Formats: sequence, C-alpha cells, structure tokens
Amino acid sequence: MKKGEETKKRILAQGLRLFSSYGYEETALKDIAENVKIKTPSIYAYFESKQDLFEQIVSFVIEDYLEFIKQQSFIIADFPIEKKLYHVLVELNKYYYMNDKGFFLKRYGIYPPESFKELITAKNKQVEEEIRELVFSILRNNKENEFIDEETIVTSFTTILEGMLYHMMSSPYKEYEHRLNMTWSVFWKGIQAL
Repeated sequence: MKKGEETKKRILAQGLRLFSSYGYEETALKDIAENVKIKTPSIYAYFESKQDLFEQIVSFVIEDYLEFIKQQSFIIADFPIEKKLYHVLVELNKYYYMNDKGFFLKRYGIYPPESFKELITAKNKQVEEEIRELVFSILRNNKENEFIDEETIVTSFTTILEGMLYHMMSSPYKEYEHRLNMTWSVFWKGIQAL
C-alpha cells in the first residue's frame, strides 16, 4: 500500500475513533492529526474539511454495516428458520458492540448532528431496506412453517431490532439479553399462522 493511502486510512481510523468517543463538535482536526502523527494541514491533502472527513466516515461505516448484513445470508444458509431469524436479530445488534464502526453507528444513528441529519437518515434508510430484504428472503425460502403475512413479520422484526438496539444502548448487556429472550418468544409464537 502506498504511503498516501496508508495515511488516509489512519486519518479515517482516528477520525472514526475520536468522533465516536468525543462527538463531532468536540473533535478537532488537530486532535486527529496528533493521533495520526501528522501536522494538521496534512489532513487537507486527503479531505476538504472536517465535514468532508466526517461524511466519508459515515459512508465507510454504513458500507461496512451493509456488507455485514449481506454476509448474514451466507452464515445462516443451513439454519432452520427460527434460528435464522434469531441469529440475524442478535448479530445485527451485536455489531454495534464489535468495533469502532459499531460505536460510531450507536452514537450517530439515532441522534445525528443537525448538519448531517439528512445524510445519516438517508444512509439509515439504506440499512433498513437491506435488513428488510434479508428477512424477506428468509421468509421466501421457508418450507418449514406457516406464517402470517410477510409484510407484518418484516415490519415487526425491524421494529423489535430497533427497539432492542435502543435498549442495548442504555442498559447492561445482561438486561438486554433477558429482554431479547422474552421478546423473541412472543415474536416467534406471534408470527405463526394458526
């Protein structure tokens, strides 16, 4: 990898870490430069502004999460349907605790800075569509169970996913797990056709 590409990656990584930890307003380009061990003006060789850097981080993080969502279909390919749905619910929330990208999503996904609200809302819509498509594909390939209509299941699933994520962000993990298991039991029974 060329030195310039390496430096840009380090700027993105440190920007991601610092924006996640301290917030957009509280993070200065000077802080990022110090962590990368470059002079602040050097950042402008790679990014037009702090805003440009933040926007590129948003795109990078969302692309990574979208790829993570797509990978789940390969991981669950041979699972029974209940395990497929449960796995997706758990793993998509766990992503938010796995790395700096997840912490970034956790910080900005629900309450984005006003100047980035439109961008992050549009990116979140992409994520929701990818999740919906994954769940629809699981249901379309179902040969094991009879369920209520797919749209109701997918909408309920994404609502639970969002609610559990919100709970995860404000509660200890053990409490999150307990609530998830109670919610899952009701969801699984509720989607089956009588």
